[in-house]
Amino acid sequence: MTGSPMAMPLRIMHRWRQRMSGIELSILFCATAFALFVAHRGSVAPVLSAVPAGVASPLWEAAALTLLHIALSLMIVVGASLLLSGAACQWPRFRIFLIPALSVARAVPGLGLIGILGAVFPPSLTIMLVAASSMIWRIVTAVLDAEDTLPSALDEVATGLRMTGWQRFWRLHIPVAVPLTTFRAMQAMPAFWVRLLAAEGLMMLMSHQTTGGCGAAALRAMLDHHPLRIIEVSLIILFLILVIDQAVLRPMVGWAQRYRPEGPFEERVRPQSWLLTFWRRTKPMLWLSGAVGRALTWIGNWRLGRPRTILPEKDAVVLREFPDALLPIISLLLLMYAIYHAGLLRLLPSDLAESVLTLSHVCGTLVLCVLVWVPLGLLISERKPAFRNPCRAAVAACGLFPALLLYPLCRKLGLNSAAILLFLGAHWLVGIVVLDAAKAIPSGLRQVSAGLRLRGVLLWRRLLLPAIAPELCGGLLTAVVPVWNAVMVAEAFVPSDSGLGAVLLSEVLGGALGAQILALMLLTLLSMLLDRLVLQPLAVNAAQKYTI
Repeated sequence: MTGSPMAMPLRIMHRWRQRMSGIELSILFCATAFALFVAHRGSVAPVLSAVPAGVASPLWEAAALTLLHIALSLMIVVGASLLLSGAACQWPRFRIFLIPALSVARAVPGLGLIGILGAVFPPSLTIMLVAASSMIWRIVTAVLDAEDTLPSALDEVATGLRMTGWQRFWRLHIPVAVPLTTFRAMQAMPAFWVRLLAAEGLMMLMSHQTTGGCGAAALRAMLDHHPLRIIEVSLIILFLILVIDQAVLRPMVGWAQRYRPEGPFEERVRPQSWLLTFWRRTKPMLWLSGAVGRALTWIGNWRLGRPRTILPEKDAVVLREFPDALLPIISLLLLMYAIYHAGLLRLLPSDLAESVLTLSHVCGTLVLCVLVWVPLGLLISERKPAFRNPCRAAVAACGLFPALLLYPLCRKLGLNSAAILLFLGAHWLVGIVVLDAAKAIPSGLRQVSAGLRLRGVLLWRRLLLPAIAPELCGGLLTAVVPVWNAVMVAEAFVPSDSGLGAVLLSEVLGGALGAQILALMLLTLLSMLLDRLVLQPLAVNAAQKYTI
């Protein structure tokens, strides 16, 4: 099962291999310095640290407001993703800057932006932007990745038909990117729910409002110590998750199959949706679908821009060479001057100490996920499909439920460790990875192991653990994303209020805008270092050594 690095599949190299870039650090440092300079000129009033007085809103009103936030957030995701990816496809120089900027955006905890965005935008728009933040970079990255894998034959046909830049984007890049963007959007849904509900609760405090959706209703019930109200809100959220799954996610997955270059998987059963079935059996709905399709075709036929007469060169854009180490040093000096100018040097040592504690919480969470799900997932995978498939479906469904609602119960039970609270939201993703990796083990290897009478520890050591190692190590890259999104709330529930996430949350509630920017930069830097220096090398190592 071992092999040389050159034998590693291209999909693994493209998915996992990414080194720390000086341009990424420069973008992070320069953006933080610019934000500190701008924030130093303005002032933000401190917000309430307790729930505002008022009568609790009806649950149907909170559910309707949350559903509206979800719909508008998804519209923001679609609009911003089309705008950024279209600009990247049209202007190569912007694409060169966008790729490292997306890598930095991937490491930014979306919930940490709430204090900064709340100082500029209205409360409702802030909630939607926070919820959409981490999904936008996934969609844009998927479109750019799909453009890189565009078959040369399609590119030649588009050039022969004299398609403009707009037509190439709408009629080539977007259809090719639909399957990958759908998969990335499905991956982003657990973190989307966490950010949305947490943002609704925090904006209720920051804007002095008494209503704000299901997240605000859950937070009010937690602070008022009403367990029955928490259960009612949780059931409403479960209903909303089911509605979004049936009305958006499952139809989207089934619709994306038709855009696969090799065609839909005939051997797989497409996800069923009662809403999609009703839609297909209703004539007005079919007429509406046809009208939307004709409108999109009409938009895609716009001849905006100039047609390309020759095939574009991928390396046509040549930038002046610049020393890799010089740019991060200059940006770091600029950042230090901005921190000094904002009067935040006194906070830097304490924030660095808290960041080490937060990093230990995140690493402990990942280790706990592996220790729990590797034996449990392998035991489930050895069972019959009648038991294994429902378990996998149950794990995937539980992964969508926001674990933030379980934090008060953990406090009642005395589970006050930040690693345990973060584990509640991340372990489902690791479980799905382990179950899928175990299911993908070739049957031939299982037959050989049965013929050699490999059992117990020897079977796990020689077959099961090496076979799932590449996907498991790669799955940690996905599982760590909701951990960073929930670290603010999880560390705040710990009685000692320890960690950089708890510090950031207290600064958000205190209105310290400059301190928020500094803490958010350190959280982003921690996420980038853990991803580039630990998780990605681990994934590439496992792929090189154990890929079948």
